[in-house]
Order: sequence, then C-alpha cells, then structure tokens
Amino acid sequence: MLTLSSVVRAVPDMLTADVDGETVMMDAESGHYYNLDPIGSRIWHALAEPTRVDALCDRLAADYDAPIELIRQDVLALLETLNERKLLVVDAD
Repeated sequence: MLTLSSVVRAVPDMLTADVDGETVMMDAESGHYYNLDPIGSRIWHALAEPTRVDALCDRLAADYDAPIELIRQDVLALLETLNERKLLVVDAD
C-alpha cells in the first residue's frame, strides 16, 4: 500500500505520447493502452524521477486551488491504480 512517504517513479520502458495535453501510454509487453488527463499527465511526467508522494502532492497544491487532503486522496488513488497495472515502481520507504 502506498503512503505519503512512499517514493515512486514511472516504469522506465513505457511508450508514451502527449496529445492535446493528455498522455497516451502503451505497455509494449501487455499491449494495453492507457490515457491520462492533463493532471494525470502532469503527475506521470513528475514520476520520471523518483519522488516522494507527499512532495508531489505539495507541488500540485501550490498550483491548484483545492484542499491538500483532496489532492492527497486523488494522487494516492491514481498512484494505486498505476501500481496495480504495474506502471509504477515503488522504492523502499
């Protein structure tokens, strides 16, 4: 289970393309396609380097007018989904 102190990064070999502010991804191994909206795309690009979840949430909170608790909840939900689909690497806390 991911926490705010988890360090996460995107899997390194995902094929991606940015299209009209969204990110389209293809897992070459499974052949599955995924699509991220503009905020999800921003999160995905932030995961190019290992990052703590709480730091990622803080960066988003600085740019979006939403309560930090809502941002944390939404970011953790997206990261859990990415992790379940094996699109995320979770480093040891």
